[in-house]
Amino acid sequence: MEADSPLTIEKIECLECGGKDTFIKEKGEVVCNNCGLIISERNIDYFNFGIRFFNSEDMEKKVTTGPPQNTFSNLNQSTIIKINNIRNPDLKRAAKKDNLIEWHEKNLIIAGNEIKRIIASLRLPNYTKDMAMTLYKRYLKNNILSGRTINGMVAACIFYVCRVNQISRSLKEISNKADLKHDNSKEVYNCYKTLIKQLNLKPPPPDPISFVPRFISELGLDIKVESPTIKIIRAFTSRSCSTGRDPRVIAASAIYLVCKMINQDHTLSQKEIAKVAGITNITLCKRYKEILDLLFLKNRRKI
Repeated sequence: MEADSPLTIEKIECLECGGKDTFIKEKGEVVCNNCGLIISERNIDYFNFGIRFFNSEDMEKKVTTGPPQNTFSNLNQSTIIKINNIRNPDLKRAAKKDNLIEWHEKNLIIAGNEIKRIIASLRLPNYTKDMAMTLYKRYLKNNILSGRTINGMVAACIFYVCRVNQISRSLKEISNKADLKHDNSKEVYNCYKTLIKQLNLKPPPPDPISFVPRFISELGLDIKVESPTIKIIRAFTSRSCSTGRDPRVIAASAIYLVCKMINQDHTLSQKEIAKVAGITNITLCKRYKEILDLLFLKNRRKI
């Protein structure tokens, strides 16, 4: 490979044998082709200096201000000291300084701790924590939190993140983990509706397929149950409207149907499946009969 840099244009000859030289761009070295002597090293290639390969829009996209930061890194200390019943004067002085923090910062501290606690108890992925915190900051920035509890809005943000990422967590499961004094599910649902309406969000419809791997794992079933269950769910949702129906019920009913068709002697009872899914036996039986009437699955070989 012949040299393309200013170093090779000057025709530098080898000091040992007088042979021709070659410039290696990857290493920035000038090497003799005859004897292999390194004439110079760590050179800077100015051949393409000043040539722009991107337009102004591409350059703006490539401009960064450092690595991405954690959404919790800009928060102050998470310890909030209350002045009530404090006898130590030093601690009381520290509590007064703590009260100097603005309401906005206190709100974020409380919400951040609640997000960490709920996500840790539900064993959700780490990226859901950052997404929920970003959504809560966006909600707080629009100043539409009045009349609603912080814990309720935090649970609503986590539920929306689970819906977007197709994570199998129901509203009831998340609301049970939230520290609320009143009816958990009702309050979280009202906060969720407000969140969708005020921020103009468009959450995807709930997918019953996302609950199938989790239910199969908790029931201790074989992996071969998953594929026919997903096929039944897809056939049922394509022929019938699943809007307004609990996705857990559809997933549990499909699993119960597949278990009866694959192994009729040792089938799990409706009570066992309903307990894992968090639903009632009557609801499971009703949706199971509806799937049978709609799909007419009389032979397991058709699955």
